Amino acid sequence: MKIARTAPFIAAVLLAACSQPAPPTGPANTPATAPPAADATNPVAQPTPAPASAPIASQPGPQGSQWDLTKAAVTGNLLTVQFLVKPAADQTLFFANQKVEDVSVVDDTTSQRYSVLKDDTGKPMASPVASTGRVLRLEISRGSQAVVWLKFPAPPAGSATVSINIPEVGPFDGVAVQR
Repeated sequence: MKIARTAPFIAAVLLAACSQPAPPTGPANTPATAPPAADATNPVAQPTPAPASAPIASQPGPQGSQWDLTKAAVTGNLLTVQFLVKPAADQTLFFANQKVEDVSVVDDTTSQRYSVLKDDTGKPMASPVASTGRVLRLEISRGSQAVVWLKFPAPPAGSATVSINIPEVGPFDGVAVQR
């Protein structure tokens, strides 16, 4: 008998809970402030979206293209450089003759030249490359853009800047390395 009396009550509670409107979602209910950063009271930093930022440096490239350096950062023992490549306004860019082995980074402090690293299979740690793995290969439609990245050995911790050399692209000299 006890079960028979409580069953209608439980059903009514469940029905009432299901009929409640869901809390609204969207921009009105998102916090206006950024999540807290890591500190002594909050040791885990919350992820935040990366703000759109201006390029570190820009240089002209082949066929009127523009190469914007967007990253030169050391992680562990690797230096990653990244570019945003845009073709000339009225053209499609086809770039497939630049040997990856000719791309280099020079440590401005020691004048040491570093080549693009290769993985365990011998392919360069770079993108985009042709299927042969020996040349950078870009085909960018008019009005589009593409990301190019390359990995190098990291310069010593005391080296604050590097120069990046890509044949057919203007030099990127004195680039501050983020650590």
